[in-house]
Amino acid sequence: MMKPTIGLPTGYRDVVFDEARSRRTIERQFADVFDKRGFGEISPSGVEYLDVYTRGRQSIKEVTFKFLDRDDNLLALRADFTPAIARVVSSGVLGEEVPYRIWYCGNVFRKADVHRGRFHEFRQIGAELLGANSIERDVEILQVALECMAAAGIKDVHLHLNHAGIFRGIINALPLDPEALRQVKTEIDRKDMRRVAARLQDFGVAPDIQRQVNAICRCVGDRDDLCATREAIDNQEAAAAMDALLELASLLSPFTENIVFDLTEIDEMEYYTGVMFAFFHPKVSTELGKGGRYDALLQEFGRSMPAVGFSFSMDNLVVLS
Repeated sequence: MMKPTIGLPTGYRDVVFDEARSRRTIERQFADVFDKRGFGEISPSGVEYLDVYTRGRQSIKEVTFKFLDRDDNLLALRADFTPAIARVVSSGVLGEEVPYRIWYCGNVFRKADVHRGRFHEFRQIGAELLGANSIERDVEILQVALECMAAAGIKDVHLHLNHAGIFRGIINALPLDPEALRQVKTEIDRKDMRRVAARLQDFGVAPDIQRQVNAICRCVGDRDDLCATREAIDNQEAAAAMDALLELASLLSPFTENIVFDLTEIDEMEYYTGVMFAFFHPKVSTELGKGGRYDALLQEFGRSMPAVGFSFSMDNLVVLS
C-alpha cells in the first residue's frame, strides 16, 4: 500500500521542467550582460543574523523564518539580498577599490499575500553599484537593467521614475508632529486624495502646502506632466529632485519614449535617498522589478558608502520569456 502523498506548505511551490529551463536561460542571459558590464557575481549566505535585516531597514514582519542556533543566536533565512550585500561589502573582503559592481541571483523568503497568488519563497536576480554617487552611475545601473531585459527578449517595458527628495522636501515642510505625519503618509500611500486633503485641513496645514502635496500625488505621466508639476512646486528640495529626474531621463535615450514619471509611490521613501524606479510590462499585473539609490544603508553596517541597485522577480520574467 502506497503512503499518502506529502504536499507543500501553503505559499510554496516546486519549479519543474520548462519553467526551470526558462529560469536558467534568463539567468544566463542576464549574466552575460553583467559580465560585459564588469559586474562580478557574489552569493551571500542564505542564513543571516536577524540583526542584519534590522540594520538593513527590512520590515521584521516580512522576515518569514526566524530561529535560534545552538548558541541561542537569533537567525533568519534570507529575506532580501541588499542587506546581505551591505554586510559583505562592509566586511572588507572585496578590497578597497571602488566602485563595486555586484550581481546576484537566488531565492528569498518573505511573508506574502498567498490569497493573491504570491509565494513566501521566490527567486530574485539583481545588481548593485556601490561606492559612487553621481547621475552617471544612476544612468549606468538603469542601462544595465534595460540591457538585461533586452537580452532576455523582453520588450515594451515601461520605466517608472520617482525621486525620494521630491516628497521628502514637502513632508519636511509640513508643520506636523510624528503621529500626525504618520497619518498623512498612510493616507497618501492609500492614494485617497480626499482623505489626504481632509487630514491636511484637520491638522491646519497651509493651503499652499496642501496644493503642492496634491500636485505631487497626482503626477503620473510624461515629461510635460512632470514639468507642469515642477512649476506648481515652491519647495527647493522637491524642485531640485524633479530637475534631477528630468536630467536623468534625458540621458536614457533612446529609451525616453517608455518613461513614466510617477511621483505617487512613497512607501519606501525612507529607505531610498535619491532616484527610485520600477519596471512594468502590459502583460504582467505587478512590477517586473524595482530599485533605486540608497546612500544611507551601508552606514548602518559601519562603512558609509553610496549605493544604487535593482532586483527583478524571476517569476515575472519567466512569464514574458
